[in-house]
Amino acid sequence: MTRRRAARPGVPLGVLATWAVVPAIVFAGVWQYADANVPPPTTTTTTTLPPPPSDELVTPLLSLRRHPTPIAERVAADASRAAYDARVVELTEGIGDGSCLRMAAVSEELAVVADDVQVIPASNQKLLVAAVALDVLGADAVFRTELQSAAPFFGVIPGDVYLVGGGDPVLVTAGVPDPLRFPAFNTTALEPLADQLVTLGVTRIDGDIVGDGSRYDDEFRAPTWGPEITNVDAGPYDALLVNDGQLAPGTYGLDPNRSAARTFLDLVAARGITVAGSAANGPRPADAELTTLALVESLPLTEILVELLHTSDNNTAEMLVKEIGFVAAGQGTRQAGLDTIRATLERWQVPTAGLELHDGSGLSRENRLTCATLTALFQSPVANALRDLLPVAGRDGTLADQLVGSEAEGRMVAKTGTLTDVKALAGSMPAADRTPVDFSLVLNGPDVDDAAVYAPLWERLAQLIGEYPIVVEPDVEAVAPR
Repeated sequence: MTRRRAARPGVPLGVLATWAVVPAIVFAGVWQYADANVPPPTTTTTTTLPPPPSDELVTPLLSLRRHPTPIAERVAADASRAAYDARVVELTEGIGDGSCLRMAAVSEELAVVADDVQVIPASNQKLLVAAVALDVLGADAVFRTELQSAAPFFGVIPGDVYLVGGGDPVLVTAGVPDPLRFPAFNTTALEPLADQLVTLGVTRIDGDIVGDGSRYDDEFRAPTWGPEITNVDAGPYDALLVNDGQLAPGTYGLDPNRSAARTFLDLVAARGITVAGSAANGPRPADAELTTLALVESLPLTEILVELLHTSDNNTAEMLVKEIGFVAAGQGTRQAGLDTIRATLERWQVPTAGLELHDGSGLSRENRLTCATLTALFQSPVANALRDLLPVAGRDGTLADQLVGSEAEGRMVAKTGTLTDVKALAGSMPAADRTPVDFSLVLNGPDVDDAAVYAPLWERLAQLIGEYPIVVEPDVEAVAPR
């Protein structure tokens, strides 16, 4: 007989559902209680605002502003020129009528005032002489002074001794000082000629000491010089000139050749040589059989020109004019020299319109030229050599005490010129970028030779050159697209 396990009594489904709901209700109540008693959490919020709206570019697509760099460079160039032009006005407004100015860097004009107007150049005239002398005579040319006579016999010269001038403008002796504010230098001493006679054993001269200046004509002064030009300024001069024609300090002879002979006679007598005759003047006889006993030579022409341009030596300038005529045309005359100067300038294509030449020194008030002529000399074939001969501002020569402390000091080379109511300056000076700037400033008018008038203009000129070129940097942003 099979036995069955007794079944347990069952749990109603409703009771089970109740048991499931009760814990959920209890949990929900607890959560609500806790949530009600806990403070709410703190929240940090970062807000990023969108950028403000930008204006749309209004520059047209094909506008040049779309490529601003070339525009900025052009604007800067115009501003640079405007700034420089303003400085030019500051200079030129002080230049009166009848005066002229020209500044140029190579072929570029930098400042021009009436550069084709005729002006009196004063000693700027010497620049023409120096430039042409370099071309016609040559930088290495020397001037020779000779003693010629019949051959000596047992220490005796049988006849006259000729002191033959070769155009040396700076023959000097130790006993006669130069009275000028800027004394001559690079000179040629005459004493060695007398010493050479002693070396030859000459003890006696049975004749005269004859000064021979026949290499040049006998025009001892330029005819257009006024009476205010004295022997201290220039003349009388000839191919034989010793101590600028002085016989003694401050005493000038009428004939430079006889004066030179008198000076040489004293030199040989002081060396124990007896002279039977006296001092005389005249050319050597054409049929005389003469020999050269002794000679002295000057320093090379470049050194003579340094003396000319640093001291503004008037006699040197006038003698060089005649030497130019002698070498170029076979005529030792002022006119032959001046004609050669004009012809040489024309060959160099230097402007000669308005050019009137009456002497070499610039002492004549009849001389006329233009600033265009003067400035062009510094673009001529001899320009570099000419610059090297000039005095330096604030350093030497006639510029030693000029433009001290200015832009020009130690940098500008130039020739000065001064007459009553005339003041001139012409030369060259490096600009800020080291470009050589050539210039001429010639003032003609009442009181322009007064430092109170010309000095400020010279200083402005130097400042203008020293600042060239004024450079305004391009501002690309200023012309960029909008």
